Amino acid sequence: MNAIKVSYDTAQLREIKRQVTVGRPYAERISLSFAVQLSLVGARFREDRVILDVIDSLEGLRPRSRLRNEQQFRHSPLHPFWHTHWSAPRHMPRNIGIHWNLISKGSHDPLTPMLQEVASEHGSDPARWPGMAAYRVIDGYRQRARRGLTGDWIIYGKHEGYNYYLALATHEEGEGSNASQLYKKLREGSAAEFPFLFE
Repeated sequence: MNAIKVSYDTAQLREIKRQVTVGRPYAERISLSFAVQLSLVGARFREDRVILDVIDSLEGLRPRSRLRNEQQFRHSPLHPFWHTHWSAPRHMPRNIGIHWNLISKGSHDPLTPMLQEVASEHGSDPARWPGMAAYRVIDGYRQRARRGLTGDWIIYGKHEGYNYYLALATHEEGEGSNASQLYKKLREGSAAEFPFLFE
């Protein structure tokens, strides 16, 4: 497959970013790569507004969201970039799994005692068990939401008091040996626009 080269002048790039961010004041601080990813997430999942709401929160344009706080990557090659989470309905199963320790498979097992409690409280009416267990599982999700939900990442750099938004990524993209590939993605997608973040 042959690559197609496309070029834009500065005014066209500015307009693309303005359209994708629906005129947000930070539009010029998102990379074109980020703008494309945001458009794709919007077209595929209708989650672009969720991401913009989180960025609005980072920018001080709205109250802080109930997502996990922003963090700086600790290790190269992703250090000194930052990330914060955005969470949408499709991330709900992961958050439930984390709350009930279904993902890490560690020794802590909060699910079994909860199910035993439901059976004990409603033992005379087993038909109620599934509904009560489902209610408790969702209540666990609410508890997790109060502490902070996880989801995918918004990755950005900081320079002279401003955030520059570079990419959307999954946790898996930033873990272990995948981190160098993610860094390459950040560099290829954003270094031309924001070279000061890659010096």
